[in-house]
Amino acid sequence: MIHVLKREFTDSFKSIRSILIILFITFVSYQSAAFIDNNPGLINKMMESGGDEGSAYTSAIAMIVLVFGFLFVFATSHDIINKEVELKTMRLLVTKVSRLQIMLGKLLGTLLFWIVTISISFCILSMFADSWFPKDYFQTVIFLFYIVNLVLLISTAIPKTKLTMFLGIILGISLPILGLAAIVSDKWYLAPFKYILPFKYLDGSFGLMFIPLAIGIIYFLISILLLQRKDL
Repeated sequence: MIHVLKREFTDSFKSIRSILIILFITFVSYQSAAFIDNNPGLINKMMESGGDEGSAYTSAIAMIVLVFGFLFVFATSHDIINKEVELKTMRLLVTKVSRLQIMLGKLLGTLLFWIVTISISFCILSMFADSWFPKDYFQTVIFLFYIVNLVLLISTAIPKTKLTMFLGIILGISLPILGLAAIVSDKWYLAPFKYILPFKYLDGSFGLMFIPLAIGIIYFLISILLLQRKDL
């Protein structure tokens, strides 16, 4: 499993798309933190409206993850499983480690890449704010955990990488729209998206974040069952 984890983690940094995403998130984090630091009045206004100092600094990262999180993860990892199946390298992997270990390695390696990416941005914010924001950091990691498991599930269920690439673009754009629309709308057909997608749980108590964590684990368990039954 460790070998799979290391390979998935290092391979994530070799993609041009991944590098561009890291640079984009880092640049936006730095610029937003510098802007907030040079305009302390914005922090006071946000605190007066019920927010806190942390939300002022982390709002840019939160917006990036909420709006582009699905699209970014799909762009870098849509073929995380089915590529191995298409290239027949999965057959070699299963002779060395179990399918469960392969899935755990893939999950943890991909998640570690995003944790490193987000940690860089939060370190930049903490240098400007002279403070760390554990709640916002934890919520961001849980949100990404949910997305990575969803991508893992889709890549396991759909055998063609071209199809998951196309579907990833569609879902990466539509899921944030559906999730955010479901929060503010009472339409019955949007209700499932309100509870299945993680957006609703970000604006509540800290304990609510364990719900998307549990949903992500369910996605992972389903992925394992699908891979166990798949003829490689």
